Amino acid sequence: MPDFSTVEHMLSNGSDREYRLKIWKPAGPATTTPTHTVLLLDGQWLDDTLDTAFAAVPQQNMQISSLGYRTADRSTIAPWRTFDYTPSGPGGLLNDARKAEWPCGGANALLDFLQCEILPLLSSTNSALNGQIALFGHSYAGLFSLYSWLQAPALFSRVYAASPSLWWYWPHMLALLQTRHPGHELDAANRIPVHMLIGTEERWRPQPGTPGEPREPGVSTVPFAQRFQAALQASGHDATTLRLFAGQAHGPMLHAAARFAIEHFARVTTP
Repeated sequence: MPDFSTVEHMLSNGSDREYRLKIWKPAGPATTTPTHTVLLLDGQWLDDTLDTAFAAVPQQNMQISSLGYRTADRSTIAPWRTFDYTPSGPGGLLNDARKAEWPCGGANALLDFLQCEILPLLSSTNSALNGQIALFGHSYAGLFSLYSWLQAPALFSRVYAASPSLWWYWPHMLALLQTRHPGHELDAANRIPVHMLIGTEERWRPQPGTPGEPREPGVSTVPFAQRFQAALQASGHDATTLRLFAGQAHGPMLHAAARFAIEHFARVTTP
């Protein structure tokens, strides 16, 4: 396992949202091989998980990065995540499918932020060459990971979508996938591996109609992912996988899937 040095960048976007980009870079002299990078969203909840994940990084040519908010308080950032990680809804709706008082539709702005602000910071590495960049997101950020692949297929070399919130205005994401037109961009997108990671105990539980009432037990989110993967394969995308994590519920999947993504990316980029 190589040694790592840590760099942090404090950033803000056009919505005055404040983020922290943390990068674990391999320590040591510059190399002549490409440096590969995995970028994990929701870094405000991942520090401990990432600190213990480095044993899975055997080579000197991989760096790990996380982008998160400067606070980890869930009640504060819940509406921020809802806006940042979602596209507009069907027919241009700009209200969240779960909480109508929360705006949605900021995914394109976040994509621009990643492309213009984040990726250039990730490219200044110990290597003379830039390698593959993988994106990881969980829950709403998993939805965003899939959306980023649909909208900008060349932006990332590999996408890990953990527990993606495909129930969000279902079948909206399926419709966006199915409206892609054949051509160069579609062919390019179909060469980008997409890995969906789902816990078998995950449930979609809509908010009760009457405030204060208990939420229903919910329905499994596995069928949403299975239908999306089937549509991916039907559109010619062979480089897609769906991995089920037995016994895992939605919350713990963030950490289990992040560790899996790091370990898997390390394997597929090992020279």
